[in-house]
Amino acid sequence: MAMVKKFKTNGSTDEELKAECKAETNCDDCDISWTTPSIGIRIDPPDKTVAIVIDAVSEKGRIRIYQKDNDEQLDGVGIEWAGHKVMVPWDNTWWFRASGSLPVGYISRK
Repeated sequence: MAMVKKFKTNGSTDEELKAECKAETNCDDCDISWTTPSIGIRIDPPDKTVAIVIDAVSEKGRIRIYQKDNDEQLDGVGIEWAGHKVMVPWDNTWWFRASGSLPVGYISRK
């Protein structure tokens, strides 16, 4: 089973989040784009995604991360992270499903 690394971010602005992502993933030239994923459907982040940021500040849902090849649930981010933004360095062999309304930022290579 793949290990999902996740950590509470120190920053909150897009620039601070991109700097934290750079330190974690060595992505020198990345952008962040925010979305509120549709509930209950499979979400495959864009191909160039190096990390996702889950905005759990509002405590309004859960993101569950799955393995693409067998749909095994690997991990998730929910109310246990309430009040924080959580960064997950992304592996393109994963997908996720949202329950509730948690904004997600895709940090992607340009």
